[in-house]
Amino acid sequence: MSESDEDVVDLPRFFKVFLPETASDSMAIPKSFNEHLQDPLPQTAKLQGIGGGVWTVSFKKIRGGAYFTSGWSKFAEDHELKHGEFLTFVYDGSHTFEVSVFGRSECKEIRAVVETVNLSDANSDEEEEEEDSSVVAADSNEGDDPSFHAGEDDEVSQSINPVDSDDTVSVAEGFPNLEVESNPCFTTILKKRIYDLLIPAAVVKEHGLTFCDRIKYIDGEGILDGAILNCSYYGISFKGWGRICRRNRLKENDTVHCEMLHIRKKVHSIKITITRG
Repeated sequence: MSESDEDVVDLPRFFKVFLPETASDSMAIPKSFNEHLQDPLPQTAKLQGIGGGVWTVSFKKIRGGAYFTSGWSKFAEDHELKHGEFLTFVYDGSHTFEVSVFGRSECKEIRAVVETVNLSDANSDEEEEEEDSSVVAADSNEGDDPSFHAGEDDEVSQSINPVDSDDTVSVAEGFPNLEVESNPCFTTILKKRIYDLLIPAAVVKEHGLTFCDRIKYIDGEGILDGAILNCSYYGISFKGWGRICRRNRLKENDTVHCEMLHIRKKVHSIKITITRG
């Protein structure tokens, strides 16, 4: 999530001062924040650093309070937290907290940086739009091609199959113990077609969803940014899906489960779970 997103001021948040003697192995969440947490509490949470990394931590209730336990020490170590540094936590309403670190200079510091890709790059957008215009008309009547097998360098995207209401996904690649039943989901089946991710109109209508102009794709490799492409009878499309397909080396028989993270029905991120065919 980005603090430039509309309505980000409405996201619940809290701050903590890092004290090694009490917060090296676990971090207590203020009890006054409990009203914003799910009940029952998820077994794990995601800590998203502004350097682009995501850390999985255990999430536990202890004596009426919520704590980050196993995994917190790794987050603290990777961010080189020091006595008296100031941390802010912004909660997405599900499993993820965006954590910012303010050093002794009283300025926000970017630490534990990982490589990310900006999907709004002008050249990339132009290439994707050109590809869209050349295939979209033919693709509307495209059937399955049994001879197709996408290799590492093939451009692939998806056809849409909404998830039935009783379908669940238990584990996401790169996100062990991630619970996804609490958010709207749908699945896509790979095809050799355009670069945008289409969120089916039936799923949007069923859950009463709205969308930010930009979303985050979250997969086992990290986080990528995507911009809205258009809204149509078929659903809502977001750019940048081709890069998710390429970096995960998706193939024809793979299935991708998409979990939509939202605040009061406004979707800001999509978590990607891959089932290999």
